[in-house]
Order: sequence, then C-alpha cells, then structure tokens
Amino acid sequence: MVRVVSGKPKNELYSTFATLLDYPWEDLKGVTQHCIELLQSHPHYPREAVEEVGSFLNEISEMPLDDLQGIYSYTFEIASGEFAIDLGYHLYDGFKRANFLVSLKEMYKAHGFPYDSIAKGELPDHLTVLLRFLDFLKDESLKKELLESVLIKGVEKVNKNFELKNKESPYRHLIKALNLVIEADLKTELMLEKDSYNT
Repeated sequence: MVRVVSGKPKNELYSTFATLLDYPWEDLKGVTQHCIELLQSHPHYPREAVEEVGSFLNEISEMPLDDLQGIYSYTFEIASGEFAIDLGYHLYDGFKRANFLVSLKEMYKAHGFPYDSIAKGELPDHLTVLLRFLDFLKDESLKKELLESVLIKGVEKVNKNFELKNKESPYRHLIKALNLVIEADLKTELMLEKDSYNT
C-alpha cells in the first residue's frame, strides 16, 4: 500500500499511473521508466506488473506524440464505453451513477482534495482523479475501502474488456499492470490486518 508521510505520499505510484493514463502531453517515456523503478523498489508488486509497464514503454518508444494522442482518444473517448476509465460507468447505471459522482465530490471536499484543479474537467469517477486522491488521502481505512469497492472492481472490468476485445492499444498494458498493483496492495493490507488481529 502506498504510505503517506506528513501528508505526502512516499512513492506516488498511483499518481504516476494517473499521469500515464492522462491524455498524453508529458514525456511519457521518462514517466514510464519512473513507474517501472517504483514498482521494482517494492518487492510485493508482481514481476508481471513491471513487465506490462515495460511492454507499454516498448510500444510507445518510437511512436510520434500525435499518433499516441490519437490512440488515447480512440481508446478511452471514441471507442465503445467498455474501455472508459470513468469507473462509475462500469459499476452503476443511471441515477445510481449520478449519486455516486455526487458522493465522490463530497468525499473529495471533506478531505481537502483540490478536485477542480486536479480533475481539469474530468468527472469525479475518472480513474486518474481517483488514483491521485488515493495518494493524497491520509485515511488508510478509507483508502482500503476505495480500493475494494471502486478501484479493483472498475479496473478489473476495463482490464477484462481489453483482454477480450482490444489487444492492440498499448494502454492495455497499463490497465493490466494497475490491476495487478491494486490486487497486490489489497493482499498486503489483508495480511497486515491478519497479523494485527493475531497479535
């Protein structure tokens, strides 16, 4: 689990994934390499997660930015909603999703998270916003609850859709890696809870 010290995340892994899953403007190769280093520095993350991020790096390394931007837009914004990274789309229908969005905004406000400046127009359930909130959050029990009730369920669905219907987009590697990271963090959290219960 990403730990928070004095209000700042120690390794910012979730925020790094958020940057990689934003519309591509930055030096994605450098950010991707940084993500690999973060994963390698924590042995509880599976080797497969490192390999998936490495595969993303290999696929984009010679790609012009314009092409990558086109792939991003097509994958997450134009193609079927099955690949949408507004996670509420995969978890709730209609009115329930509207309530979910409102509750997320209220939660961000209650914890002092600067949603408007970070979201840059994205909805509260956008994966990049949720990932940045996880690194911002000081409440470990709420972080675990979000991982269990929102992140793992939503990311698993997107990952499954990529595996079944889109084996071309380089972004499939990031979604799979993130899914593995969340699974590893939840498993680590469960082990810590078990240890504290047994002592």
